[in-house]
Amino acid sequence: MGNGRRCGTSGLFRVVPRVMRRRFGSIGLVAPHTTGGGVPMTLAVGHARLGDRPSCVGQNRPGGVARHGIGWFVGDEGGYTTVAIAVSLLVSISLVFGVATTEWMLARSADVQAVADATSIAGSNVVSSYCTIAQVADACVLSMGLVGISVLGAGLVVAAIPGAQEASAKVVDVGKDILNKRRSFAKSAAKGLKGLEKALPVLVVSAGSSCARANAEGSLSYTGAAIPLPLQSQTDFSGIEDDVDGDDLADAAERLRDATRQAEEAKRRADDARRRAWEADCVDSPSCLSSRAASLAGMQGWENPVVSTPEEWTFGMPIERARTYYQIRWSQESPVGEDIESVADSLAREMFYDYALGEVLDAYYYESGDGSVDLMLPHLARNSSEVRETWMYTNAAWPCTDEEGLVLHATLSCPNALGEFCGFASVADIENGGVRECGTCRMSVGDLGRVASISTSATNGFEHYWQIIVEESQDYRKARNEQAEAERLMKEIADEGKQAFDAALDQLRIPRPKLCPPGAYGCVGVVARGSGAAAPSRLVDSFLSGQDLPAGATVSASALAPDATDDGKDVLSSFFDGVAGKAGGGFSVGGMVDGIFGLWGRLLVAYGSSYDSVEGAVGGFLDGVDGVFGGTVGSWLKQKLKWVVDAAGFAPADMRARKPVLTNTGNVLGRAGFDKLGKARSLVQSIPVGADAAGLVGALGIGSAGGMPGSAYTIAELPIPGTGVSVPLTVDLSRIGG
Repeated sequence: MGNGRRCGTSGLFRVVPRVMRRRFGSIGLVAPHTTGGGVPMTLAVGHARLGDRPSCVGQNRPGGVARHGIGWFVGDEGGYTTVAIAVSLLVSISLVFGVATTEWMLARSADVQAVADATSIAGSNVVSSYCTIAQVADACVLSMGLVGISVLGAGLVVAAIPGAQEASAKVVDVGKDILNKRRSFAKSAAKGLKGLEKALPVLVVSAGSSCARANAEGSLSYTGAAIPLPLQSQTDFSGIEDDVDGDDLADAAERLRDATRQAEEAKRRADDARRRAWEADCVDSPSCLSSRAASLAGMQGWENPVVSTPEEWTFGMPIERARTYYQIRWSQESPVGEDIESVADSLAREMFYDYALGEVLDAYYYESGDGSVDLMLPHLARNSSEVRETWMYTNAAWPCTDEEGLVLHATLSCPNALGEFCGFASVADIENGGVRECGTCRMSVGDLGRVASISTSATNGFEHYWQIIVEESQDYRKARNEQAEAERLMKEIADEGKQAFDAALDQLRIPRPKLCPPGAYGCVGVVARGSGAAAPSRLVDSFLSGQDLPAGATVSASALAPDATDDGKDVLSSFFDGVAGKAGGGFSVGGMVDGIFGLWGRLLVAYGSSYDSVEGAVGGFLDGVDGVFGGTVGSWLKQKLKWVVDAAGFAPADMRARKPVLTNTGNVLGRAGFDKLGKARSLVQSIPVGADAAGLVGALGIGSAGGMPGSAYTIAELPIPGTGVSVPLTVDLSRIGG
């Protein structure tokens, strides 16, 4: 070759350029002197004219060098000689192998950049894995809080269901237990994540170092590391550690249970009173108000309706029945005989019916929308003593005659009414001494009292059953009003519970942790290539001298970018499936509220979804509470709680997978506040060639690999809601850190 470099190992030729200044220049091949009997000779192509024949005889010249002509390369007939072809092949092959060797050198030199790229990405993969772990832990904390609050809300709803107070207490206890375990898990998870972030720089360096070493090929070795920036964690874990207080909900549930018991007891008494009144009105035992009205007043059809169940019956029915009855009895009343006693008795009954009709016309029954009752069924006089308290006693309706003094008669047709008519008087005037009782017709307060007494005391009397209904109406009114007051209190407490539920959700709506672990800005890969890597012997052994690849180093950088095609559901779904396999079955609370584990699974997977998913999950859970019917406080409360969840507006967390992408080294270094060029140079210079991961950790000033936790690192024990089972959240650091 033109520079005189040794291109082979045979030592046959050395190519020497000689520029001939005549018309035709030439290149001479000079054979060195030999010592083995060969004739030292110099073959030279000198100046020649066209047409000259080459001389085959050497001519001695000073220095003992023989000159020869172009005939060595061009034959007599103008073709190339074997020597010319051999020389051409030799030069061409030398050039080919030289170019190949150069290409190999260039390719191997550029490989260090590819290794640096892979090293930085290996470091970012560690950071990505940590981010996924942290978000899964946060999803567990948030979903456990939502489950605990939802179960407490269900306990509040169950507390408003009559007869379910014991079950409500169990449900509330489960909800409080979930929140307590959530509190412990949150603190443990925050501590575990802090420890993992503290170890993250060493893991990143280790992963990068493993990647660099894995790219070694033959004698070509690499030493490198991925350096996370920032080096120190800047994550705020207060969002995970913040407590959620369910005490107000539990207290509201307890007070609601007490109010529900009061309402339930009052309702029981009201129902019993209504049932007994219904029986007195509609059920023959041996008779009833309806059958006596039919028998005594001939009432049928719409005048005398009968219902088959107390739920269909109201106190308005006997009121209307009595009004019709006394109107008919008053209008139809007549003596059963012609004697004066029969006439007097008929007149006494007529006055009683008139009195009773007036009383029942004043009766009323009204139930308001809040459940309270305004009810008054009159108590009719049952004996002479009670007659004295009515207008029948003081009403001057009876004629008097002068029979050597004023005498009160039932009628002037009385045989003893012989004297002059002297006006009207009341039976009270007899007892006051103003008039005397007639000894024949005997109209007195006793006669009036006897009419009421006979009908009330006998089981075949209309007033007997009316009196039962009146007494039950008083118990019913009292019980219903107590029930209404208890239900008003229930609604008031339930509204307080709704506010407590809303406040608890507010605590869960705090901003989720802003992850800024080591490597959040990116990872810088620094790789050094060791010296001494020789070109392949097949390239250099025959035609070229041996070539070694010099040492070299370079830097690269990568950062995490969200994957727009991934919403993170697969990660959470896989995680839930994993813990579900360890949890087993039997997820119910006291036989009342089923599906706590399923609710947690739906909320966990919905962590990265729209809040509509949260509303749907909690709403569906509350809808599954048995015994809640429309119009009850429990139904009202359940709807209120669903509205609260719907209005909570839980923003979905960004669970998209973070994937490493290559970026300009200056972007990462600049964001970390470093001088880009100077820091890159210092990083390259700090890499000790041939060092292992532990040596690199120390050389880079990151810490000590000896402080790393074991390969199996448990972040926290996850108590699975509704199961009583805990599952350790363990990370294999040997896989993450390479």
